[in-house]
Amino acid sequence: MNFKTVRAVHATQASHINQVVLDTQSWESSAAFHLEELARDGIVACYARNEGMGFAIPYEYLGVNHAYEPDFIVRLKDGSTLVLEIKGFEDNQTRAKHEAAQKWVRAVNAWGRLGQWRFHVCRDPATLSREVSAILREP
Repeated sequence: MNFKTVRAVHATQASHINQVVLDTQSWESSAAFHLEELARDGIVACYARNEGMGFAIPYEYLGVNHAYEPDFIVRLKDGSTLVLEIKGFEDNQTRAKHEAAQKWVRAVNAWGRLGQWRFHVCRDPATLSREVSAILREP
């Protein structure tokens, strides 16, 4: 990845991308910290902040087409890929994004050529470690 940003960045160890771009100092920074811990614990294989990657999920809101860019892409130890959003507040447009992401994951899993994918919204980064661990226990 090679792109410029004026946002703050956080160094990584568990990502093939050496920096995580932070939208906010508290939420994304905290999530990256917990993802690094989960990697050290062997729960996360690797992760990347979805900044400058071009990964977007199309959705419609109020009759207008949009592109939703989730916060993180996480490879879990079981080989599945987690599309992870860190979001405290949810409005109608945010719900439309999340519904589109869930639909996209179902479609990709039904297609079957990109492995198993999951989608999760974390409402509080302090609970991220527990939530990701629980996701691994889901069938």
